[in-house]
Amino acid sequence: MFTSLRPHWRTTLLPALVGFLLLFLEALFAPDGRAKGFLRLGLNLVIFGIGVGFWLAFFSQFIVPVNNLHDRLNAFFHLIGYLVGCHGPILFIENGQIRQQPKTTSGIAGVMILDSASAAMLRTSHRFTRAVGPGVVFTQPGERVAGVVDLRQQRQTIGPRPSEDPFAPPQPNEGPAQYEARMRRKRETRAITRDNFEIIPQIEVIFQLDAQPGQGQTEFGYNPLAVQRAILGQVVNADLPLDTPARLIPWNELPAQLAAEAWRDLISRFTLEQIFPTQPARQPQVGLQWILQMMRNRLTQPQVPLLDFDGRNTGETTPSREFSVLSSRGIRVIEINILDLRLSPEVERELLNRWSAGWLAWARQEREQIERERRDLADQAREDALRVYAETSTHHFEAFFSTRSTDSPAEEMTAPVDWARSILLRLLRGHLMLIESRPGLKTLAVDEKQQIQELIAILESRAL
Repeated sequence: MFTSLRPHWRTTLLPALVGFLLLFLEALFAPDGRAKGFLRLGLNLVIFGIGVGFWLAFFSQFIVPVNNLHDRLNAFFHLIGYLVGCHGPILFIENGQIRQQPKTTSGIAGVMILDSASAAMLRTSHRFTRAVGPGVVFTQPGERVAGVVDLRQQRQTIGPRPSEDPFAPPQPNEGPAQYEARMRRKRETRAITRDNFEIIPQIEVIFQLDAQPGQGQTEFGYNPLAVQRAILGQVVNADLPLDTPARLIPWNELPAQLAAEAWRDLISRFTLEQIFPTQPARQPQVGLQWILQMMRNRLTQPQVPLLDFDGRNTGETTPSREFSVLSSRGIRVIEINILDLRLSPEVERELLNRWSAGWLAWARQEREQIERERRDLADQAREDALRVYAETSTHHFEAFFSTRSTDSPAEEMTAPVDWARSILLRLLRGHLMLIESRPGLKTLAVDEKQQIQELIAILESRAL
């Protein structure tokens, strides 16, 4: 504590002690006696204490953004502690990164200011205490930051860089460390097909902590439970020494690693021909796009289709291990993309040979398939046209047959010419209704429409 007083000795305590000494001397040698002098000294000290306390309380409300009485009192007491040099760490966390003021004192209550995109987990020397989100946080004695998180949507890529060839041997301008780093990036997403071909992509994962926008009074969403799970659930790399900082894997590297594991598992169930078919697949459950969709399902859905060892859908569902792990870490995956797919030169030559040998046969099959579909559509259209023609042409015969059923046998034998004329009129009216009900036919059959109208007029005039 005395060490912490040294920076404030000349700025705060020394002027106060000098002022008190001057007032004491003035009271000691007062012209009107020591009694009145010390009385004035006591009164001045009371007024000075009240004034200092009032102005400190006033200005402490504007140093940090506080909203309630408890935080206002904390701000006042922390300001007093800062003036006398007895204060804890003062931290500002921006975008998930700590900007720490130097020369702070540990073990004493401090202040943290987190922007709207940041959250943190606090701990003491023997246990984790609480998760804190955007705003002003007054820490307790002994509390320190155990980890910080970025609440914004994050994007992480894993695998080879776009400008490098993972299959190339060591280059003349490439040192051993650079070559090893390139090989490490290659191994991150390296997968082997069922027929033993190597495929290496660059995988992009978009994710954020599991919170809804606006939750926790921040536009990015703050969920204390998700922050706690992300920090406490960080993975430890057991292959590294105990004193290595990289032994603790950051929470935001987990989604990309799980996506790479899902990629390797799915690729191992398919052959190169299934992933890159030389002919368009008739079945939807093959191809690179379907594999990508299965990766997305594994990281975003609690239940996924169960595949056998040959990549066939068994029709059953199984719990997604990747989704379960992410949920237990408070992470929600939004999107997964395969940005850059790398194949070895041998695999590329194999694919080119297959495509070159099969494209003509595939084109012929497609032409035959299109011809079959065209003939089927033409036959179906012809049947539909005949059905509509028959229904429309005979529309007016319903009333005719209902009338004929009530006529007597004598009436049926008296006027066969009238019956024939009536049948012909109904047929013509049906054709006329067909032309008028079809806009396209009405435009093309203008002359036919006029002729039918003339025939109907002639038959109606003869009927009179």
